[in-house]
Amino acid sequence: MGALIDSGSFVIKAWNHVVDFVVQQENGETLRVPLVYTGVRAGPIHLRVEFLESREEADVFDWEDLLELSLALPAGRAYFGESGGADRHEVGTIPAGEEGAYRARLHAMGRDRAFDAPVKSPRERHLVQLWKEPQSPVAVLASGSEHAVGAARLAKMWHQE
Repeated sequence: MGALIDSGSFVIKAWNHVVDFVVQQENGETLRVPLVYTGVRAGPIHLRVEFLESREEADVFDWEDLLELSLALPAGRAYFGESGGADRHEVGTIPAGEEGAYRARLHAMGRDRAFDAPVKSPRERHLVQLWKEPQSPVAVLASGSEHAVGAARLAKMWHQE
């Protein structure tokens, strides 16, 4: 059956350098993971989400920063949201029976353009790819921006073995 995460692009606000990935479970519990680490302190970014049936080859040439991490995701409604804010974008559902180990590949471009600044228009773009896969260590595939170290540190903090 597979997860029912919709692929798509949208603009969403970051807050304190983060956009959260959230799964709202039927029992009322919420999993909130600071998944997208931005260069901008606050303001809009371009975000594309893709749900893959399985691992695909990573495109390391079109992105400054690229890393992979594993997540243990519960069943529930999924969305990306401004950390602590009202801006959110629904991306679908992880059905019962499809919870478990997922891999996330995080792509970023433009983190250095307005680092630590509040912005009114998007200055950077991100791509999050998700697919089912057993847990494995964080892998940094590209780190071309000056601020990629912070993203890798954040990923390792949330990596679940």
